[in-house]
Amino acid sequence: MCPQSPHPPVHQKLLQEIRSLRRKVRHLTQEIESIKNSSCDDTSSVKRMVLARGIQIFRGNPTQKLFFPPDLPPGDHARFYEMMKKYSFRLVLRDIIKHQERFGVQDLTHYCSPKVARRYCDFLSELGVIVTHGKDRFRTVVSPLYSFGPTLEWFIAEMFKREFASPAFHGVSLKGTASGGDYDVIASWNRRLVYAEVKSSPPKGVEWREIAAFFSRIDDLLPEVAVLFNDTQLRMKDKLVPLVEDEMERKYGKVSKQLYPVERLAGELFHLRHRVFIINSKKDVTENFSICLRDHLRYGERT
Repeated sequence: MCPQSPHPPVHQKLLQEIRSLRRKVRHLTQEIESIKNSSCDDTSSVKRMVLARGIQIFRGNPTQKLFFPPDLPPGDHARFYEMMKKYSFRLVLRDIIKHQERFGVQDLTHYCSPKVARRYCDFLSELGVIVTHGKDRFRTVVSPLYSFGPTLEWFIAEMFKREFASPAFHGVSLKGTASGGDYDVIASWNRRLVYAEVKSSPPKGVEWREIAAFFSRIDDLLPEVAVLFNDTQLRMKDKLVPLVEDEMERKYGKVSKQLYPVERLAGELFHLRHRVFIINSKKDVTENFSICLRDHLRYGERT
């Protein structure tokens, strides 16, 4: 019988080297993400633009209501953000929040197949955002989670940082405004102040009071661009556009359709004088915002 070799088999050495390389790649990825986002993490330009309007930012970028824990590493932050671009993933997160204390893959198949739901659970488990809780069951690490809204606001703010090189706040509370001072997302884009109101509920869940509050906040903040974003692929013309038209008529009377007509920009994207936009998430959230911002650059200064 041959004596056992003191050295581990070749395949074990290869596995060790692969694990070491994975750790190094993960570390480098985190460093790259940190460098990429450092310039857009400086929100002083947003604060200056708000302060120039005689308003102060009291609070912004809260972490306690997000789907993931605040100590999530930068590299995992980036991976979660990229996954958030998928509409089906955002729908699954909504279902997870409904069953956050104990759920299985079968609870997440209202809008996707079991295979896709399983893949999303594996991804979230790998990030440590959900953990096993019994056989084939999970629970969220952050609990309680009351709404998907704060995480969706975070995603839109991250989109401005990552896709448009624009510093942004989410979950903002302002001092010195008549409308209450709660703003979902405020960004400094191309020397312009952008305000985005983010709706995670379907259009049927949006009420007239919310539309009125949106325009009241515009009157207080005076952003160059305002976006009413509803994370749905349903038609805007059925509910949100009529609500906006009704609010314009309430504010400006019968001449509202001449002063602030709601016009289709493309697909389910609408605008009022190329400054206020009503959009959904069909076909792609980033592309829809990009279309609106380009439209404002092209025509907004003329109106």
